[in-house]
Amino acid sequence: MLQLQQSIIPVDILEEIITLGEGYKAEFETTLGEGGLTAETLCAFSNSKGGNLFIGIRDSGEPVGVHDKYLELTKIDKALALLIPKPDILVRSVTFNKFQIIILEVREGKNKPYFININGKLQAFIRTGAENNPASKKEIKVFMNSTRILSSAYKNLNCDEKILFDLFEQERRLALSEIREKLNYSERQMKKALTNLYKLGLVVPSLSDKEVYYRTDHA
Repeated sequence: MLQLQQSIIPVDILEEIITLGEGYKAEFETTLGEGGLTAETLCAFSNSKGGNLFIGIRDSGEPVGVHDKYLELTKIDKALALLIPKPDILVRSVTFNKFQIIILEVREGKNKPYFININGKLQAFIRTGAENNPASKKEIKVFMNSTRILSSAYKNLNCDEKILFDLFEQERRLALSEIREKLNYSERQMKKALTNLYKLGLVVPSLSDKEVYYRTDHA
């Protein structure tokens, strides 16, 4: 379960942010829906310039407060479980006009592109105005080629292999069954990707369990 930090933010700053309304870096929710929609926002903010998800505020900017913090944190956890890799977030509770609201701060991702696992299929989202939109193949390719300093080995990976390696960066240790569940790769697709990662020294098989692979420390 995520840790909720109690913070004090000057009222005038909060008022200014909320008065500006929803937009490229801000989204308001009275309460979070199920994981998929929340995951889209977290994914889009991570793939764009970051942003803040305010929980306990109407679309109009009217504060109504959070009635069940534990429930909202549970929903955030479920949304995070859908994302590959995990985004960099901070969850804070603040008081605004006598209402308790939650601010979910999502930082711009260092490991773009971020994907959501939707029924076994991976989809990246970006922020366009106040909306979350699916990223095009061209945008995903740009992310993979230019958003971080990559080792020469990483640069030579194809799309399937990069997604799998990003999952290893997140989990460090993965069983074959976990890869199948998270990425919905076919047996051939999975083994081909693993074989190339192994040849490049990015992952190694377990010495005690042939079904388990580990990310190498020098990758």
